[in-house]
Amino acid sequence: MTERREEALSGGAIVRFGVPAGAVEERAEALPRIEVSSLKGARVGLRAGFVDEAGLRLRVACVEAPSDRFAPGVEEIVLGMATSIARGAASDGITLDRWDAEGITRHEGRFEQALTGQGTRGERPVTLRGWHVLGFEGAASEAVLCTFVCEEPRAGERCAALVANAELTSLVPPPPPSLLVRTILMAAERPREAALLGLGIGVLLVAVLLARRPRPSP
Repeated sequence: MTERREEALSGGAIVRFGVPAGAVEERAEALPRIEVSSLKGARVGLRAGFVDEAGLRLRVACVEAPSDRFAPGVEEIVLGMATSIARGAASDGITLDRWDAEGITRHEGRFEQALTGQGTRGERPVTLRGWHVLGFEGAASEAVLCTFVCEEPRAGERCAALVANAELTSLVPPPPPSLLVRTILMAAERPREAALLGLGIGVLLVAVLLARRPRPSP
């Protein structure tokens, strides 16, 4: 038996996930800290954890941030960092033997990645299941990244279903890359064309400045 939870994020996305019946919500101070102060405009939209008597532990975290630097391919960097952070959080009190991230998949404008792991808590073998989902929300198409990690005794079979049934909804399409991001990508893929584009932008700026320069009176 599970209790369905729904959390609305400030940017407009909605997070839905199941919690085992009878599970106790962890205190905020018992949860791993998420530091986002170095990223302008970023905020922690959700941070929650639940533990039941059988030893199942479910943790959910969502971060929202401006998406002006997003471009195709950036999801690999974002999810790679999220996997590393999730590994650190999951290893709290656990000796991890394995922590694997599967390939990234795209579904209707959002990006998903499954996680699996094994380890021991004390002397008890445990299995871990996780899931990242990266999407976009609201009129500004802000980025929102949610991570779900579930731990249970090795013989358990509930984490897979809990993670599989988690959802991030009310999303919007990804934003188009900004001019700066497109220029950076072009520089990596086609350096000669990027140099010409940079030269063209420079000439255009000079022309605008000259046109707006005050002219001497006759």
